[in-house]
Amino acid sequence: MKPAVAVSCLAVLWVAVAAADSDHLPSPSEARNASPRAATGVLADSIRYTVRVSDNNLMGVTVTNYGFIGNNFVSRSPSMEYPLGTGYEHMVRGGLWIGAQAFDDLGNFTGVVTGTVDGAQGSSSQQATEFTPAGREIKIRSTLPNSRFYDPQAISEQDFVTDFSDQPARTSSNNDEPHRPINILVHQENYAWSFSDYQHTLIFHFVIQNLGPPLSDVWVGLYSEMASGPKNSYSVWPPSSSGSTIGSWFSKKWIQYDDSLHMVRERYCAGLPIPNGCFLERVPAWVGIKLLGTRPESLATKQITLSAWSYAPGSPLRNEDTERYALMSAGTIQDLSPPELQPQTGDPVTLIATGPFAQINNGESIVVDFALVGGPGLTDPVETQEHARFAQRAYDRNYVVPVPPPSPLLKVVARNQALDLYWEKSPEAFVDSTGPHPLDFEGYRVYIGEDRNSLDRIAQFDLGVSPNDTTGFNTGLGAVQADTTIDGQHYDYRYRIPALRNGFKYFAAVTAYDLGNVEIESLESGIAQNKTLAIPNPAPGEKTAGGKVYVYPNPYRVEAMWDRGELVRDHYLWFTNLPPHCMLRIYTLSGDLVYQTEFIGSSYRAGGTRGVYDPASERDVDAPTLSGTSLAWNLITSQGQAAATGLYLYSVQNLDGGERTVGKFLIVKSDRE
Repeated sequence: MKPAVAVSCLAVLWVAVAAADSDHLPSPSEARNASPRAATGVLADSIRYTVRVSDNNLMGVTVTNYGFIGNNFVSRSPSMEYPLGTGYEHMVRGGLWIGAQAFDDLGNFTGVVTGTVDGAQGSSSQQATEFTPAGREIKIRSTLPNSRFYDPQAISEQDFVTDFSDQPARTSSNNDEPHRPINILVHQENYAWSFSDYQHTLIFHFVIQNLGPPLSDVWVGLYSEMASGPKNSYSVWPPSSSGSTIGSWFSKKWIQYDDSLHMVRERYCAGLPIPNGCFLERVPAWVGIKLLGTRPESLATKQITLSAWSYAPGSPLRNEDTERYALMSAGTIQDLSPPELQPQTGDPVTLIATGPFAQINNGESIVVDFALVGGPGLTDPVETQEHARFAQRAYDRNYVVPVPPPSPLLKVVARNQALDLYWEKSPEAFVDSTGPHPLDFEGYRVYIGEDRNSLDRIAQFDLGVSPNDTTGFNTGLGAVQADTTIDGQHYDYRYRIPALRNGFKYFAAVTAYDLGNVEIESLESGIAQNKTLAIPNPAPGEKTAGGKVYVYPNPYRVEAMWDRGELVRDHYLWFTNLPPHCMLRIYTLSGDLVYQTEFIGSSYRAGGTRGVYDPASERDVDAPTLSGTSLAWNLITSQGQAAATGLYLYSVQNLDGGERTVGKFLIVKSDRE
C-alpha cells in the first residue's frame, strides 16, 4: 500500500498536469517519444497490428486486432462516427478490460489487462494497449450472397473476426506498471446489419479463453472515452480550440445511464445548464455502450459495475492493476451528477463491466457481448434506447434475425443532368431461412438524395403475379428491364434519374424487399449496401455547349451553391467536356502558371479536391462516380495558396493528339476570405 500522504501529493500534482491538457493533446515529452513501445520479447512474422472501419451501416467504428476501439483521432477517418458520413464523432478511444485473480511463477496476483487507459488523442493506438495480435488480419465475412466476402459461416452482413492475447508482456503508454499476463486469448467478432433499426448498432462479441492456471473472480469491461463533436467544424486535427470557432472538443460530455438497458450513453453538450447551454444541434445524436449478456452463465447471475472519472492520464488513483480491478469489480452504478462528471466542469470517461465469473480453468472460455448504439434526437434518447432493444433482441436470438433479400449489385453512370442506375437480379433468388416463406422476394425500390443519410424513394417496382401482389404496386419489372454488360458485369435492369443538376453530389441506391406476412413485417435491405455517390456532368460523347471545354460556375462568386463547408479548401469549381486524356493549365492574366494537372477521365476521382472527395478522411468506397469528362478544382494553386479574386486563363491540351482549347473564367471572392 502507498502511504496516504504520498498519494495525496501525487493527486494534487496530477490535477495541475491534467488541467493543462484541455485539448487532450500529447505533452511535449510524449510528442518527443511517440514511437510505439516494443513488446517484451520478439514478435513473430505471423503477428501484425491491423485496423478496419465498419462501414456496412450508420455506425462507423475503427476496429483493431489488439483490443483497442476507435482510432484515437490520429486521422479524420471514422473513430466512432455516427451517422457514418456526417462528420459527427463520438469516441476518442475505447478498449477491452479483463481482470482476475491469477497465478504465475511468482505466485498469486491481481491482474488487469487493458485495451487502453486515459491517454492523449493523436497518439498511436498500438502503444496504448496491453494486448498483442494473435494473427495478421481482421477477417471479413458476410451473409450477403452477392458480397465478395460471402461466407456461409457469417453471422451478419458484415462480420469482423480477429484474435489477440495478453502475451508477451508489454508495457503500454500511460500505464507504466509492467504488465503481468494472466494468460488469456480473446476471440473477437463484430456484427453489423444495414436494415431496419439494426443499422444503428455494432456488436462486439468476445470469447475469452484461459490458457494458463485457473483464473478466479473474473470481470470483463469496456472502457471508453466517448466525446461527441462536429469533426467538420475543425480545420486542424486532432481537434483543438485553435482549430475551430466553437472551442475545445472536450469537457462537453453529457453522460447518462439507463439501468434497465445496462447502457451508458453520451452526447455533445457545450456547457451548463442542461439542456439550454448545450447547443445540442451541433451534434444531433446520442450514442451508447450497452452490455448485452454473458455466457455460459446469464447476466442475471452477474453484477454490473458502472465507473466514471474525470480524464487524467497517469493518475496515481488508477495506475496499478489492483486499483483498476477495484474499479471493475465494485458491483455498483456510479452517481453521474458530481461536477467532475458534468459538461463544462468535468471531462468524464466511463467503464461498464460485469462479473464475477467464479473460476475459469485452463482451456475454458466465457463469452461477453456489448453493443455500440446510436440514435438521433436532441434531449430525448428514446430512439437510442429503442435501437439498444433491437441489439438486445438480436443477442437473445443468438443473432439469428429475420432478414430481407440483399440489395442488388449496382452500377451508377453519371451523365448530363442525369444518372443511369443498372442492377442485377440476384435478390430474386435469395432464400430466407429465418422466415416462413424461403423465397419471398417482392420488388425493388430506387432512392436518390443530396444528403447521404436522407435519401428519398422515387420509384418502386413490384412483382405483379400471385402470390407477389400484396403491396398495392404490382407494376411488374418490365418497365426497367434491360440487358447490359458494363466492365464485364451483366445487369438486368436500368433506371434513369433525370432533371438533376450538373456538378452537385447525389447519393443513389437500389434496395430489395420481401413480402412479409402476419408474423413478420415486410423487410427491406439496407440502403448502405450499395449506396453510391455520383455527380452528373456530360459523359463522353454527349454534346453540350457544342462539345467545347467550359468552366462553371463562371464567374465563381464568393462560393458555389454546392460549397457546404466554411473552409477555403472545401470550395471548388468544375471544368467539363474535357478530353479523356489531357493536360489542364491555369494562368493569371500576366501569364504566370497557377495550376497544372494531368487529367485521365477513366480513373479521376477528384482526390485533390476536398469538397468532392477527401482521401484523408473518407473511405475508398466514398469516392464519387464521375462522368469521365469533368475535373473539380479547389481554387488552390500548385504552391498551396488560395487563388485570389481575378480573371484567369486556362489551356487544355489533348494528350492523345487532339487540339488545344483555351478560355477564361472569373473568381470573385468575399472579404472574409
